[in-house]
Amino acid sequence: MIRVSFISLLFICFFCINGLYSQDGPDLTELQKADKFIETGDLEQALVILKDYLFTNPLNIEAQERKINVLLRLNREKDAYKDIDDLLRMYSTSPDFYYLRAVLNYQKEKYVKAIEDFDKALRLNMPVEYTYKVHLNRGMSHFFLRDFELAEVDFNVVIKSEPNNGAAYHGLGMVKYEQREFEEAVDAFRKSLSFDEKNPITHFNMAMSYFRLKEKDNACYHFNRACALGNRNACKLVMLECAQQQNLPK
Repeated sequence: MIRVSFISLLFICFFCINGLYSQDGPDLTELQKADKFIETGDLEQALVILKDYLFTNPLNIEAQERKINVLLRLNREKDAYKDIDDLLRMYSTSPDFYYLRAVLNYQKEKYVKAIEDFDKALRLNMPVEYTYKVHLNRGMSHFFLRDFELAEVDFNVVIKSEPNNGAAYHGLGMVKYEQREFEEAVDAFRKSLSFDEKNPITHFNMAMSYFRLKEKDNACYHFNRACALGNRNACKLVMLECAQQQNLPK
């Protein structure tokens, strides 16, 4: 039997740093150069380019995010924290840098500290068109602290302002699953899939929700879809639970 607590988490890019916006108008050529080195795995060279660019453009958030992401991939989290803290000492009223430190704290599983910084970013009037990222990330922080009520509030804020945001629907689905509201979880995951039909984790989580509803045909359909899209856990469960099932959705 499937272990019912076994549900995968959505990769919403909390484990890499999302782009916000540029205050100064980024030098796309330099950022594109850095991106190419990042794509090829030459992180040290990407870091050199980003540091050179940021020396004269310290408020460029796109470049700052890239640098933090590179530092994390180089296992230099102390340097990443130091850079953000230095920026906050110079620009203590900038919501962007509190957001960046919050995401960094999230990545290091320091969820309480992450929430504090997300809250500070909102209090400092994060531009309205970007507040959804704060709520999305803060919602996940509340989720991991098992404060499902607050997590749901944040995800619904995102859905209201960004109705096509599949990640927010997935987060809501995870909340509903943990609250054992499996029909609502299925609805939320289905909406998430309508925006990202090839997300293996969403298919896996939808399958788990169907399994808890004892709808094995539907569960096996989504386990098979998740497996075909590269989710190894789903492939194992296909072998264990679905070998005799038809691969057809309801």
